[in-house]
Amino acid sequence: MSASIPDLTCDFRAYLDEIGAILNRTNAASLSAIASALIAAKERGATVFTAGNGGSSATASHMSNDLVKGCRVHGREGFKTVCLSDSSAILTCLANDFSYEDAYEIYLKTLAKKGDVLVVFSGSGNSPNVVKAAEYAKSIGMVVIGFLGRDGGKMLPLCDYHLLAPTDCMEQIEDIHMVAEHALATMMHKTLADRWGLEVVFPPAIGRKFSFALFDFDGTLSLIREGWQQIMIPYFCEELAKTPGGQKESPEEINRVVTEFVDRLTGKQTIYQCIALADEITKRGGTPEDPMVYKTEYLDRLMEKIKDRREGLANGTIQPEELLVRGSYALLDALKEAGIALYLASGTDQPAVREEAALLGLDTYFGEHIYGALDEHVTSCTKELVIKRLMKENGLSGEELLSFGDGFVEIELVANIGGYPIAVATDEARKMGIDEWKRQRLIGAGAGAVIPDFEEAQKIVDFLLQK
Repeated sequence: MSASIPDLTCDFRAYLDEIGAILNRTNAASLSAIASALIAAKERGATVFTAGNGGSSATASHMSNDLVKGCRVHGREGFKTVCLSDSSAILTCLANDFSYEDAYEIYLKTLAKKGDVLVVFSGSGNSPNVVKAAEYAKSIGMVVIGFLGRDGGKMLPLCDYHLLAPTDCMEQIEDIHMVAEHALATMMHKTLADRWGLEVVFPPAIGRKFSFALFDFDGTLSLIREGWQQIMIPYFCEELAKTPGGQKESPEEINRVVTEFVDRLTGKQTIYQCIALADEITKRGGTPEDPMVYKTEYLDRLMEKIKDRREGLANGTIQPEELLVRGSYALLDALKEAGIALYLASGTDQPAVREEAALLGLDTYFGEHIYGALDEHVTSCTKELVIKRLMKENGLSGEELLSFGDGFVEIELVANIGGYPIAVATDEARKMGIDEWKRQRLIGAGAGAVIPDFEEAQKIVDFLLQK
């Protein structure tokens, strides 16, 4: 008669509680330092080599996978990694010809360079193959990171950064290392979303020289009007909902229609969106007002929302940097230093653009080259007019024109004449990081590169100057 299978619920609960207690004693500051070192490695283009033996090789392999895939943000590539483990076919072949203890070191001698990173997972910290690899890594100027247990063993003094699992049980050490690795990947993925840098969709042709840079205003440099869509779209939805046809549509469908044409026309003068509203009202059996009526009402609502921002800038209680896309001054300075003439064109009315540019201290960069919507050009795109004027008056070809913008219209315009448009896909509400919806849309419009802001101003200009 077979013995009954015991209920191990209490035993499992005790083990899990013990692991939880060990995790609570694990040094989070060490993980943070390791994350910073790995992110720095990614940004300088270094390769991360992960290594481990036995059960630790699984964690090493897992980290390589997470760095390549789990730390990829918005479709961009993750880390460059190589996993060294005793289950690797290449390492097994190496060990057939050399001492197994030399295999990891030989791999580094073949592939690694100064500035690369070696991450070792080792419960004892004494395995000769990882110790020899770490010694070699240190000798050529690699960064060594150790996920260790017990007292850290021989690996500890070789590490630039380390995490000690606070337990003597080897199985628990490996448990802690795996949880720590997952936490590391999760936090780095979150951090990398705000460390976007310069994404090159396609580079300028070799030897290309830029003479002029055209900037959009709202959302590209200025954040004074951040949130304008949350004023325009609900207002336009109110107007459509009043129509005979609109009363039969769901609020979700009306919102979809309005959002589509507002987004599509962003970058043109505000009146274009008001004309589109009038057309949609007509389609639904309504009698529209003159589009200028809608524009006036929208601007009244918007000015009420942003009056504190404008007043704060005027009286000095708000510093211009608080309402500028990060790094704006630095980029404008660097472009001027490079001899590139600066122009600003906006779909906002010209008096308002010039007033707000002055409040932000941007008038000193653009001087009289600040253009906004004018009543006499109500049906002509301001940015298209400015581009044509620029090219005619200066005898320019599109090859000499560079632009920065966050709207579909300006990106497409510049791309179509052979200029090089850079998409500024700032998350305006957070004032940092990438707005993924903007990024996708602006790449589709023809952007040559995408940036979240101008924090890396010199890197952007060096890229454009092909330094």
